[in-house]
Amino acid sequence: MGRPVFYRQRIRSQAASVQAKSLLTHLAAEIRARREVSPEEAWLVAYDAMRFLEQGLLELSLGQVELPCVEGLGSHFRQARRDQPEKLARLTAVADEDADLVEEFGTRVMQQARLARMIEEAYTQNALLDGNRLCLLMPLTLVALRERLKPLWLQGAKLPLAGLTRATREQMRALRGVLAVERYLQGEELITIRRELAVSKLQWSKWWRGFQDTVAAEEDAAVLAERIDLPGELIAGWQVLWQVYGEQPASKERLGKKVPVSPPAPVTSEEERLQQRLLNEHGYSPAAVRSFMQELRDLAVRLKNLDRRQGQIITFGVAADEPPGRSLNEARLLLVTLDYIIPEDWGAIKRTSPQELKWQRLERLCTQAYAQGVALSLPDLAHLLGISVDAVQNIIKKHDQVILPTRGRIADMGSTLSHSEKIIALYMDGYTETEIKHRTGHSYDSIERYLFDFSRVICLTERGMPLPQIRQATGMSRRVVTKYLNLYARFNHPDFVFRMAKIRRMVEQGDPKKNGR
Repeated sequence: MGRPVFYRQRIRSQAASVQAKSLLTHLAAEIRARREVSPEEAWLVAYDAMRFLEQGLLELSLGQVELPCVEGLGSHFRQARRDQPEKLARLTAVADEDADLVEEFGTRVMQQARLARMIEEAYTQNALLDGNRLCLLMPLTLVALRERLKPLWLQGAKLPLAGLTRATREQMRALRGVLAVERYLQGEELITIRRELAVSKLQWSKWWRGFQDTVAAEEDAAVLAERIDLPGELIAGWQVLWQVYGEQPASKERLGKKVPVSPPAPVTSEEERLQQRLLNEHGYSPAAVRSFMQELRDLAVRLKNLDRRQGQIITFGVAADEPPGRSLNEARLLLVTLDYIIPEDWGAIKRTSPQELKWQRLERLCTQAYAQGVALSLPDLAHLLGISVDAVQNIIKKHDQVILPTRGRIADMGSTLSHSEKIIALYMDGYTETEIKHRTGHSYDSIERYLFDFSRVICLTERGMPLPQIRQATGMSRRVVTKYLNLYARFNHPDFVFRMAKIRRMVEQGDPKKNGR
């Protein structure tokens, strides 16, 4: 029993590190700190604020990309891309709720949710995804992708793809939002429904609020869809559900008294919708509403100024110069724009082997983030690619000749061979700092810092100082000092006498940062 429990704890810890760097978490923390409200209330306000940001102020949400999809909903035959009519659709390739699902249910359910979300988004924009495009968006084999989707199809989820067989299409009954609410009204446990239909807490709260609005409003589906900004097919499905289950005891118990959740007054914009909710549901004063709305507009301007191009996403990451051991609440977070999909990715699609695309995307995201001052962690990379941390580690091991600037390596936090060890090994083998820079991607400042720290440990060791005192004198962690001592034992050999002499002299020259070098 110990190993599964430890494994789940590790997954939860990894997911929590991603959640702590999300925009949604940042908004909730700011709201709670300023208004002194409960965590639940802060999250509800943050959800509404995120909706205003994504649908009212930004052209694309942080994790959205525009992708050419198959135009129309009637493409049931497999065709080459050159023969397909295409339409640009906005798809959420990465979302904050993905990390929530990993924490709660694991990577597989998260992958199901991500795939279902993108398929549904394309469908509501009168477009379809196909096998190649799914392989592009989530680098798994086509067989693995179908295995993720098959349980949802068998439950009747309407997740259409171009080229699906008639038998699969005939299994589809309704959108997931309709199926989930139907099972909830029938009395099933919510956590079971969410796990089996791959639904996050955030997504469920949106659907349930929309269903409550639908029941309370009793309007035409098309009119109501326009007012609460949900697909008309989803609204119509909920209306049918209420006709069937409305008078059943389980439904009445779940829904309670029919009270409108949203104000019945017509809403002309996302800004007006948020203002009404802040006033009527969250108890904001008019002055507090104006201040909060201005802060959101300022945030939107900051995000727009990142000069985002097609195929790029925006994400938060820990600044590369943050030392190890600092909590994420205290660490400096930076926004970066990353090329999630580039034209060359289309050529790397292989339905039976996604390894090339995985590596190319992993290397690109990691190096682009580092060039903008951010070191992504392995959980960050797993979240962006939609795979497990173990899978990311395996990919990196297969390309160990390339040094990726991950958070663990930059800060010497990991158990694998760190950047400092590789840089020192190259230096001892006679490479110049310029050659090391080209091989590792590190700046001259970073290279000099690693060499200077190694020099300090050697100096103190040769003066007879024990490890605990070296750690105290240098301010390094015990792990880092141990790595340097192991390197000293390795290179304190006649073959490296010339380089070791240069290393020893670095202490005499002083700290390169203080000397302005």
